[in-house]
Amino acid sequence: MRAVWTTVAIALAAGAAIASAAAPDAVTEVALGIAGPFVAAVGSLALMERAYRRGPEQLAKLMVRAFVAKLVLFGLYVTLTVGLLSLDAAWFIGSFAVSFVVLHLTEAAHLQRSFTR
Repeated sequence: MRAVWTTVAIALAAGAAIASAAAPDAVTEVALGIAGPFVAAVGSLALMERAYRRGPEQLAKLMVRAFVAKLVLFGLYVTLTVGLLSLDAAWFIGSFAVSFVVLHLTEAAHLQRSFTR
């Protein structure tokens, strides 16, 4: 599991570096756009791993709860980050959306591997 997240972290850092080189004024926006989804993905994956070890049948209930929690927390995160920090919303939302999709695809691939062991 560490290898997967190390690879994802490196890929996101590389993407942030490229975006920052393209727009040096947007480093904070890109970093904050990546940070929220990354922290949520690592946390939910750790919870999924623990639930899967206890019993795979518990995973569906956990996934629904995690989805609702992420919906609320991401809504708050985006609203507060853009509203309070007066960031360039386009860079923040763009990096947030890309990292969100990449991380959720990584989670899905990990779940698929877990169920095919």
